[in-house]
Amino acid sequence: MRFAVGMVLIDAPHSALNMLGIDESLPERTVTRVKKLRKGGLSYPYVSPQAWRYWWRRALSEYFSWDLSPMFREEKQVFTAANPIEYPDDDVFGYMRAFKKGNVNITVTRMSPLKNTPLISLLPDRSSVTQDEGYASRHEGDPVPYSQEFYSTVLKGAFSLDLDAVGRYTIIDKAGFKNLLKVDEIPKNLKEVQKEYRAIISKAGEFGAEINEKELIMPKEIRKKRASETIKSLRYIIGGAKQTQYLTDVTPKFTVLSLLEGGINPFISEIVYEDRGEIKFNSEALISRILELSELLNPKKLLIGKDRGFMRDWDGELEKVKNALNENKIEVEITTVGDALEKFAKEVEDYYG
Repeated sequence: MRFAVGMVLIDAPHSALNMLGIDESLPERTVTRVKKLRKGGLSYPYVSPQAWRYWWRRALSEYFSWDLSPMFREEKQVFTAANPIEYPDDDVFGYMRAFKKGNVNITVTRMSPLKNTPLISLLPDRSSVTQDEGYASRHEGDPVPYSQEFYSTVLKGAFSLDLDAVGRYTIIDKAGFKNLLKVDEIPKNLKEVQKEYRAIISKAGEFGAEINEKELIMPKEIRKKRASETIKSLRYIIGGAKQTQYLTDVTPKFTVLSLLEGGINPFISEIVYEDRGEIKFNSEALISRILELSELLNPKKLLIGKDRGFMRDWDGELEKVKNALNENKIEVEITTVGDALEKFAKEVEDYYG
């Protein structure tokens, strides 16, 4: 199993990208808080993983013309079409959908090939969060005071894309593995579902998918396209709350990327860290982890992308990484973020042949 894994840093110098909402503990209810994660005795602003995934989907739709799966609402549930044949985001981001009629209840689920962390601030809230005091005064009468938190920090996130799972769907009666239904096993009173699945399987046949008893596999060209565009879209990622007041560029300003056999992501923790208010790069930690997992690197290569205006004092540490790993026959390429993502996407494409 081959995984495309990476870590990104987003520079958020004046941001409120994912809000918790009004602080209900205060009687005046005029303070809007940012989301915060507690770690030890400190709190850190963060962007929820589902918000990051929403940005990611939007970039794929706007820059790569992905036809996104339609959303449906039923009582307290919201779900997509659960059709990974026609909708690439159902394929890459996964889904769960229940088909109900009377006492009949059939559920399809797909574990997402794309997994990601939240985007977490490297700086604690005591040194990154500011409370902005404002007044609504465009109406007649006294101005109405309100307050809103925002932050100046660098957000870190990591991801893992299962290349074998993209475009490959199992039909096994097990949670997470029943990605699709067999038409002849759908109860007769679910006629609309039968019709829907006949259309899904027919479309898969038109695409040239390989269909057997327990699996449906899309053609390599489709799998290659979906996986590589998922990587490329990070270069164009857009989104975030409060952009009217706190305009922020959420494209990555730093990234580390590699292909590994197995789902380990060595970049999740302590490659970058905060030290007395400064964000630092831990070259020794990265070197140690890559050497420890070198047998899983395939190809034996590390791509590092950095915006030239971001953390200029890291250049010497990055050269240390390159020299140490090159001595151990692991290629390291240091380039721009956009170039690193494009080259990484090409390696993803090469995996599919």
